Amino acid sequence: MKEVVITLLVAILIFFVARESRYSKTDPVIVTHYDTVYQEKTFTKYTKGHSIPFVVLAVDSLKYTIHDTISIVKDYLTTKVYTDTFSIDSSKFTIIDTISENKIQNRRFLADIHERTIRITNDIYHKDKNALYLGFLGDLRRFDNKVGLGVGLGIKTAKNDLFTFGVSTNQYSVSYYKKLF
Repeated sequence: MKEVVITLLVAILIFFVARESRYSKTDPVIVTHYDTVYQEKTFTKYTKGHSIPFVVLAVDSLKYTIHDTISIVKDYLTTKVYTDTFSIDSSKFTIIDTISENKIQNRRFLADIHERTIRITNDIYHKDKNALYLGFLGDLRRFDNKVGLGVGLGIKTAKNDLFTFGVSTNQYSVSYYKKLF
């Protein structure tokens, strides 16, 4: 009688495994993540007037007589600040010149650089396949306190079902588990 029950349980196990575990080859699931990071850098550089290179583009050959000496001396001694700003993409560059006595006395260069980094990550997930597990088991019968040792076989299907079959010195066991979460 015991052999009939074991044979019946093994037949049911094989039936469930054959019915539930058909594996059809499918393409893996590819998840693409785009991550854009903006990085800001600020750079300031000061330069004294003696080390600034310059080029004379043209010399005015016409001579005009100017009779207002006070305004000429005033313009010569006045300190003026000239600013030039230009932008490239999202970065901003500024040049500030201080001019006095017909010379560049000081120059300041400001760079406000915004770099954009785009990271593309592809995560590839493969579908689960069938898996076969072999293990050892131990049991204790409560009514006569006998300890049993044995082996177990587990089959995990592609649909996350688990079938186990165990044989120990005390008993035989067949079980079926279904994944809940």
